[in-house]
Amino acid sequence: MKLSVLTLFPELIETVDGSSITGRAQTAGLFELQTVQIRDFAVNRYGQVDDRCYGGGTGMLMMAEPIYQAWHHAAGEETAREKTRTIYLSPRGALFNQSKARQLSSCYSHLILLCGHYEGVDQRVLDELVDEELSIGDYVLTGGELAACVVIDALLRLVPGVLPDESAYMRESHMAGLLEYPQYTRPAVWHERSVPDILMSGHQANIENWQQTRSELETLRRRPDLVSARRFSREEWLAMIKAYREESKKTDGKEG
Repeated sequence: MKLSVLTLFPELIETVDGSSITGRAQTAGLFELQTVQIRDFAVNRYGQVDDRCYGGGTGMLMMAEPIYQAWHHAAGEETAREKTRTIYLSPRGALFNQSKARQLSSCYSHLILLCGHYEGVDQRVLDELVDEELSIGDYVLTGGELAACVVIDALLRLVPGVLPDESAYMRESHMAGLLEYPQYTRPAVWHERSVPDILMSGHQANIENWQQTRSELETLRRRPDLVSARRFSREEWLAMIKAYREESKKTDGKEG
């Protein structure tokens, strides 16, 4: 997979994505990261890439032509546009989620991410080049770079070889429409809090049933919107009720 980021701050993208797991994956050649400095395609020798908005208002707007030229630099001579997708990181875009990450990672070989700044981007270049707008949440950032890093990180975790194996992400939050179950490590007792006995039982089937039930219960408790259309079986409801009562007993005992 090739990832091209059109930005005024390439060093931010390179620092974040050159670190940790994504950094090691890049070194291993599992993906290609290209940052394109939009200012290299400024309209004059002063490096201008923005101007005042027609119709008034505060702040400056990024101009169409520098972005247009930067995009062509990133796209090169590609003719298979169906395998290339251009995304503008924008607070008015569709909400980015795990399902979208899976789609983008599996359907496209080249993603071009456009990072806005100031008051945003001239609508005409968006109309000409952008396939979709994505938002990472209902808030406004000073630029699209942090959002681009979030999208890239989520995508790369799904690229074969970036994580040890498929199981490293297939059972995580949102992959099956549920949140992840609670997890524990050594020591077995910490601050008088014990690891659930079943996780140390060695009985894999019981452990997996416990994990599935806790995953369902955590989702109902924290994000009921994720399971509004999900139909749980009678057995699943009974298991969740039992788990809830067990947790309530432990909590009541500590409070007492």
